[in-house]
Amino acid sequence: MLIKKFAILTIVLALTACQAPGQVSGQIWGATTSKDQFTDKVTKMATVGDGVSTNFIVTHSLKYYPFVGIQDGELYVGVRSGGRYRIPTGTIQIRIDENASWTIGPEETPVYLAPLLPSIPIYAAIDSKGVIEKSQEKAMENMTKIMSPYTATTGDKAKSIIKEMLLGKVIKYRTVGINQAAPTTGQAVIDGSFLKSLREIGINPENL
Repeated sequence: MLIKKFAILTIVLALTACQAPGQVSGQIWGATTSKDQFTDKVTKMATVGDGVSTNFIVTHSLKYYPFVGIQDGELYVGVRSGGRYRIPTGTIQIRIDENASWTIGPEETPVYLAPLLPSIPIYAAIDSKGVIEKSQEKAMENMTKIMSPYTATTGDKAKSIIKEMLLGKVIKYRTVGINQAAPTTGQAVIDGSFLKSLREIGINPENL
């Protein structure tokens, strides 16, 4: 009997320790805010995870999660990879309920969502230096987007996708690519926590 009570007490303590950083909220979507340490730019997102608490959203490496975000008034929507070690997302497809699917490529991704890559010095003749520098800058920008753990679109396309999400019940998503043996798929329920999270990050659905 004493052993049984000890076992139950151990389980309770373990569960309490797991919830210590923040109480599990039970909601599917949550709001997150991050600030760049060098530019002070604030990025806000409404996203899902494998667990949502009052303080953080749990994600895992090699898994993908849909998100809606805003920075400096610019809306964007897409898919991100999770976990401590994030991998590039590449081209993705999103589908809400039975609506037509949306395809989003790395070239659409805002640069501020991509990680900074070190510049590679190029040595060339002085008379062609300017042309090469511009080519290098464009190449590095493209490489940055390709290596980004986020793939997202902005503008009217982003607004149209968000509007569909507000009226939808389920969002399905997958990564697609030439070098992939099979696409990585997933889905998330769109419930009241999605609308709540949008409002928490400053997105007013009535203004879309």
